[in-house]
Formats: sequence, C-alpha cells, structure tokens
Amino acid sequence: MNKTFLTLSLLLVGLQAYAQKDTTCSEFAAYTCSSIGAADGTSVGSAKASKTEFADKLKSDTFPAVQKAFVKKIASLPLDEKARTALLAKFSGMKFSTECEQLGASLDESLWPNSFYTHSDNTFYLCKATPGMSEFVVSKMIASELSEMINPCGINSILQRPKEKVQSQEQSEKDYPIKGIISCLRSDKSAGAQRNNSIPFKESGFCTGDQITRSFTDWMTSEVVTDYISQKYADLSRSQWRQGIANAYRDECSFGRPDDGFTEEPEFKLRIDGIVTANPSLRKKLGCYDMSKYLYCDAHSPDAMAKAIGAPKAGSPSSSPSTPSKSLEGIK
Repeated sequence: MNKTFLTLSLLLVGLQAYAQKDTTCSEFAAYTCSSIGAADGTSVGSAKASKTEFADKLKSDTFPAVQKAFVKKIASLPLDEKARTALLAKFSGMKFSTECEQLGASLDESLWPNSFYTHSDNTFYLCKATPGMSEFVVSKMIASELSEMINPCGINSILQRPKEKVQSQEQSEKDYPIKGIISCLRSDKSAGAQRNNSIPFKESGFCTGDQITRSFTDWMTSEVVTDYISQKYADLSRSQWRQGIANAYRDECSFGRPDDGFTEEPEFKLRIDGIVTANPSLRKKLGCYDMSKYLYCDAHSPDAMAKAIGAPKAGSPSSSPSTPSKSLEGIK
C-alpha cells in the first residue's frame, strides 16, 4: 500500500476518533452556555482606545468589512435580478453611526451593547459597544441586525408586495426570494422552525407567531460571521474559534426556553446546534471534522435542499444571478 495513502488514512481515522470523543462539536449550545467569557484572539481596536478612536475604527474598518461580507453573500445567492438589485442597492449604500443619542433614551441609556437600523436615512447604529470588544461579538451584532432586514418578515420593507399578493402561507414561502430556505429551516432535519397556527397568516404574515424569522436570521448571521472572521483572522486556532462563537452567543442562552410554551425564539439548542454550527465552513474552523447531525441548509443549491428534506424542487429565479464582482461595485 502506498505509504503516503496509509499515513493519510491513519490521520483521518485519528481525527474521526477524536471528533467522536469531542462532545463540543455535537453539543455546542451546551458548551456555549457553560463557558465563561475570555479572549478569543480578536478585538476591535485597542481596549485602551478613546471613545472617538474606537468609533472611527468601527466606522472606517469593522462595519464596512462586515457590510461587504453581507453584500457578497447576497450577491452569491441565486436570486432573481429584480430582488438582487434592490437588496444590493439597500445594503451597499447603508451608512453607519455610533451617535445613538438621537434614537431616544431607551437605546442610548441601555447598559448593554445593542444595534438599530433606521429606514428613513438608511443608517445602521451601533450603541454602547466598548473598545477592545471581540470581533466575533461585534460582527455577530452587525450581521444579525442586517439579517433581520431580509428575513421573511423584514424583507417586506425592502421588497414590498401589494396586499392582495399576501396570500397563503404556502404561497408566501414559495415567493420568498431565497428559494427553499424556509422549507429547509422548517424541516425536522434542520431547526424545525414552527409557526403558531392560532394566529391567522393573512393577519400578520411571518412577522408574528413564527420561528422562521429568527431561524433565518441565525442562518444568515452564521454565514456572514464565518466569512468575515475567516477573511480577517486567517490564523485563529480551533480553540479561539470556539471561544469566539461562544462569546458571540452566550448572552442568548436563556432565550426560547422550551417550558415557556410557544415562543418566536426557537430553543437555543436548535438555534446553535441546528443552524449556526451546522454550517460546514464554521465546523471546520471549530475543529469539528464529523458532519453535524442536523441538515445544513445550503441556499446556494435550492434543489439540493429540497431533495434533502423530501420536498418538491424549489422554484428557480426568473433570471440568472449576476456575478459577485459586478454586484459588489461601490463596496471597497
């Protein structure tokens, strides 16, 4: 037997055996909630930076880079040209500010970092962030807020449809621009995102009583944060990635407890294990060499997603997607 082949085979067997013993990979939600905050090898500027220096760093470096990763992800998805053009125009032209005073006391006086978006001037606000914060935490905050704007509820503010076109839940799911992703995230093979059927769909659409909004936001956020951190911090170790992802999500461990009855926040375990760490690219960074037991919803391949969950093929966009390079014009 070829010596090199034998060596690689033994190495693969060793990695698989290690992965089986490493329960962090299969129970990352539990790892997140039991971990403590610690350095993860990333930071937005120096912890000793002044408020002005930190704000300049966020405005000139961090936000534009996360914004670019977000726009690049949209550009890579198989959307129809009309939806693509509208979404890229909205996010490519977005402004950034840390001047949260004008947003009102509830945000400006909050004790915790938070973010907010105003449609009127297409501006993203990041409030109460502090110098030296983990890039995992900050990029997750930014990506999550941006992702909420294109989840099945938020996207209506960008791609508005006449009221008469808001039909049944089934038709609305088919009409969502990112084909197949809703059905996949609703599947028991993925997060199993549920809807409270006591609320008529025609009254609220996806905006009330539906876990799909949070599920999609988690999916898109995982995609963007993984791409952003991978690009900016190429040499992070497995341990640093694990700490970073835990840092980003630890504050949400109490969200969506299963004993609360129906909640629009899916159970934390399903969010983290079923969506966030089902991402194959992120799993590699985390040192998880086995496949997730949850299905990864690959929105780049709608038909493959449909086949994986036993659903009919997703409808194809009306026109072929433009190339990412052209779609990213104006984003440096």
